[in-house]
Amino acid sequence: MSRVACPYCLEPATLLRWQAPGYPYPADWGPAWKCTPCDAYIRCYAGTTRPLGSLADAETREWRGRAHAALDALWRDGAMSRSAAYRWMAEAMGLTEAEAHIGRMDPDACRRLIDLVDRRGD
Repeated sequence: MSRVACPYCLEPATLLRWQAPGYPYPADWGPAWKCTPCDAYIRCYAGTTRPLGSLADAETREWRGRAHAALDALWRDGAMSRSAAYRWMAEAMGLTEAEAHIGRMDPDACRRLIDLVDRRGD
C-alpha cells in the first residue's frame, strides 16, 4: 500500500474504511485517506486505495464542489460530452489532460475554473 501525505501538515494520512472511527463520509463510499489533525480527506478510485486527488480541507472541498457543479453543467445539459468538457477545461486552463482533475485543484484554481466556465457563456 502506498503512503499519502497531507499537503497541509506533510504528515502521513491514514487509510480508513467504512465504519472505522473517523471515516469522513456518511455512507460506504469506499476507502478514504484522512489527516485527522487537518480534517483533510479524499476518497479512493473504486476498488483501490489510490486517492482520487489530493487531500482537501473544508475550504478546498467547498471550492472543488463548486468547480464540479460549474463544469458538470457543461455536459449534463447536453452541450458537450463529459470527456469533451474535461478536454475543454484542460485547454482553457493550460493543463494537460492528465493534469485536468478537479480533485487536484486548490481553491484558487477552482475559482479560476468557475470564472472560465462563466465567461464561456458570454
